[in-house]
Amino acid sequence: MKNLILIILIVLTSGCEKVIELDTDFKDKRLVVDASISKHRDSINGTAVIKLSETIPYFSEEINIVENAQVSILVNDDIINLNFDNVKSYYWANVNNIKNEDYIISIKHDNNTYVSTEKLVQTPKINSVKFGDRKSLNEDEVELLVTFSDPPELGNYYLWKFGPKINGKVDYLPALDKYINGNEFTFSFFIDKTEYLKEEDYINIEINGITEDYYNYLNILTSQAGAQNGRPFSTANSVIKGNVRNQSNPENFPLGYYRVSEFDYFRLFKNDAPDGFFD
Repeated sequence: MKNLILIILIVLTSGCEKVIELDTDFKDKRLVVDASISKHRDSINGTAVIKLSETIPYFSEEINIVENAQVSILVNDDIINLNFDNVKSYYWANVNNIKNEDYIISIKHDNNTYVSTEKLVQTPKINSVKFGDRKSLNEDEVELLVTFSDPPELGNYYLWKFGPKINGKVDYLPALDKYINGNEFTFSFFIDKTEYLKEEDYINIEINGITEDYYNYLNILTSQAGAQNGRPFSTANSVIKGNVRNQSNPENFPLGYYRVSEFDYFRLFKNDAPDGFFD
């Protein structure tokens, strides 16, 4: 009888096995553009940085960097050619005398020409950053109190950056002036001290002026990323187009975004914290 039960269990177990075939044929290869021209708010000169890659299959772990494109910026009648940095894996160039005028990027790659046009977005100054005394549920997190003055114009949008971390990455915070227009404002942001300040003596807090379209773009990306948490095999709800278009073949549109903006930053040192703050 025991042998009969064992045979039945083996048959049932083997019968539950099912081979799942995954379609790994990757056809939708697109250019990915991360492009910016940025300058400090107190300077007239800045830098253009354009990172190019191509989309890769889901199970691939390598980033497909594009190194052989022709990248340039047209402003008025001047053309600025960008050079590829083999160490940092991006295209770059110095841009002088940046004003509020059209900056047109052109990317030529694989018989396609990609273009986008943006104007300079200004940004306010960071008045101060200091350590706060509020506690987080995560005992490794410490509070930063960031103060800045929003200009009186309606419809200002910002991208805040907090870093550097040990691995060189930063945290991002998109924001708008819906309830603070024209006022000095202080907000609270918590950082993980074990990530930010364990091996670093300071943290950079940076503000960038951005357009409303880029603000909405970032929020859509954030919401889609959040919706997929815990579902590693889920796909994005939709393909999110940026502001770069393919002149040669509009249906083969690229992914990513291009922006021209001012920035300001504040460097907060670990030694600025009260005694015992990091004990």
